[in-house]
Amino acid sequence: MKKALVLAGGGTKGAYQEGVIRALRETGHDDWNLVTGTSVGALNAVFIVQKDYAALRRLYEKMQADWFIKGYVPTDMHIGSILKDREEIFPTLMSYLKDRGVDITPFYGMVHDTYDPKKFFESDIDFGCIAAKHISHEPVYVTKEMMKEHGEDWLVATASAYPAFPVKVIDGQEYVDGGYFDNLPIDYALRKGAEEILAIDLNHNPQHPQYYGRSYVRYIYPHEELYNFLDFDHEKMRHAHVIGYNDGYKAYGYYEGERYTFEPQALPVFFARWFREMAMLETRIKLAGRISGTIRSEEHITDILTQRLHRRLVREKEYYYAMADALLEIVGADTERIYRYAEFREIIANAFADAMKEDFPLLPQRVSEIAKVPQTLDKQGIVRRLIHMKVWPEHQLFSENTILTVYPFEQACAEFIIDLLKEG
Repeated sequence: MKKALVLAGGGTKGAYQEGVIRALRETGHDDWNLVTGTSVGALNAVFIVQKDYAALRRLYEKMQADWFIKGYVPTDMHIGSILKDREEIFPTLMSYLKDRGVDITPFYGMVHDTYDPKKFFESDIDFGCIAAKHISHEPVYVTKEMMKEHGEDWLVATASAYPAFPVKVIDGQEYVDGGYFDNLPIDYALRKGAEEILAIDLNHNPQHPQYYGRSYVRYIYPHEELYNFLDFDHEKMRHAHVIGYNDGYKAYGYYEGERYTFEPQALPVFFARWFREMAMLETRIKLAGRISGTIRSEEHITDILTQRLHRRLVREKEYYYAMADALLEIVGADTERIYRYAEFREIIANAFADAMKEDFPLLPQRVSEIAKVPQTLDKQGIVRRLIHMKVWPEHQLFSENTILTVYPFEQACAEFIIDLLKEG
């Protein structure tokens, strides 16, 4: 069976792919015999074909802007940094206007140091990448055989992120980044006969959702937005590597969860009750919407969780981890940690348990501050007050219809937390 590893483009976000690949190698799921990639995905693919895994790791540990671009590049690419450092960036801007792109001479050198034709062609792993023709953006499907004549040129072409980078000319034809046609070349792997696909995206919204959940595709992607594709901040790249590493383990069931990572566990006892009650809650949300004139679907909470995970939820376990994700995100928990259930419950208890007490301060003591409450509450503050009003209905400030119209998902979170804390 031909098994393909497919790598998306995304600049320095490629550190996430390196983390996933490290996990796959540790767990013995690196039995691919074809690698396709676009842009930085193609460069990562070269390391993999050559089996230079240590060099791939060093790349993201040491990577600097001057490995790619000659001239000044603001580290975070934010407009504020660009304006603050406008004197330093001015020569780079002039070069950009002159050459239709920044000076990427260092990038040529990095590609030369990376690509080892002897290792590449002696490898039993097949290779493919995509470059796009300038203007038309028609694809060129670069094969391993084509790499014999213009190997380094094709690697530069597939990563020529025009207009930031200049177009690449090969035999008189202008090429730009393959992402202009397909930034995650799953189709190319299928064209080359792949029967099983392991795709590693770099976008927190899957670029090819039509393949997500297919039996022959294992689709791995970061469940949080990473950073700008030309951001060389080492801490951000380290973080991307760690969450990629965790996601690699989750892809094959060694860990559980979506954005957050959990040790495998049986679902807690309370969840079956909450799961049954959720269907009734969704009915109440729809009815509240009718009263207020707000249009709600039959499965409002399910729809929100589906959007978070970019797939239809069909199993209780998926609902559970989707809710756990939402709650940990609300309290700002660390996305790099691997959680046990007891730790998860402790975090939620520390954040919300006091809201179940009768003397919880639902509103400020001073009348002058009460009007400011709606403007100052974050999602955690809203959920805390919904918990209190659910546990102490005599303290209810608003009707249930109002709450389910304005804060339907937060109410679902509140009821989940109440059940979780009562179980303990």
